[in-house]
Amino acid sequence: MSRKAALLFVGLSAATAHATDSYFVNQRKEASMLVSGMVTIDPSGSVENYMLDHPEKLSQPVKDIVKQNVDRWKFQFASTPAATATEHMSLRLVARMIDDQHASIRVAGASFDDAQVGADEDIVYKTRPHVEYPQNASKEGASGVVYVLLRVGPNGTVLDASPEQVNLGSFHAAPDMARYRKYLADAAVKGVKQATFTVPTKGKLAGQPYWLVRIPVQFMSEGERAGDDYGTWSVYVPGPRIDVPWLDHPELAVGAPDAVPNGSLHSLGGQPRLSSETGGS
Repeated sequence: MSRKAALLFVGLSAATAHATDSYFVNQRKEASMLVSGMVTIDPSGSVENYMLDHPEKLSQPVKDIVKQNVDRWKFQFASTPAATATEHMSLRLVARMIDDQHASIRVAGASFDDAQVGADEDIVYKTRPHVEYPQNASKEGASGVVYVLLRVGPNGTVLDASPEQVNLGSFHAAPDMARYRKYLADAAVKGVKQATFTVPTKGKLAGQPYWLVRIPVQFMSEGERAGDDYGTWSVYVPGPRIDVPWLDHPELAVGAPDAVPNGSLHSLGGQPRLSSETGGS
């Protein structure tokens, strides 16, 4: 067994230890983590350098796969910048057990935000959403994260809101997972529609007829708690990408919704876009 596979196997075994569904254990051994950092891009779209947050908390295989990806990244700008661009990056890493002794790891998605933008140049919360844990989901022990896409108007209110993806906290039979995803998605959309925002008044995002925003909404069942789990693997049960019926320009909603960290607000538009694929080994 390679050192890389051994390290991943330990992490994945811990992440899936509580799973009881034999199909999940035998066929769906996937785990995931979010890794964050900064990346500097030159005007040609090539990566000049990058830095990972808390590298001491990341295993060497994780750092290796990030480096393999970042080294081959190429970005496209809406308009060529006069100088380098610095972006916050968040990467969704996914690992799968190939067999009892071998694992593969890949970068499944990436999200970028301008690290040089001023407070009045980006959309920010004015009042945060109040989201209630749905009783039916609570009774059945359903947990997960709903990634909601919003369209925000010039007055800072939500014009439209739809789920883009619902990831669950554990694996269940397919009909149960579909039901849990609907429970959580309905509650998340209802809650985030009550949020209000302060819209940009300066910079490249100012003066638009509307703004697109991604928000992760996390639901934790009884016994679960949020904590500092950066650098650790957790069970990964991703939901399918959901079409957003009111989205006139789908190309604006590129990228992986579940690469956006919990608790954050990710505005779409204006960021450089990856023109190369993310991947793994």
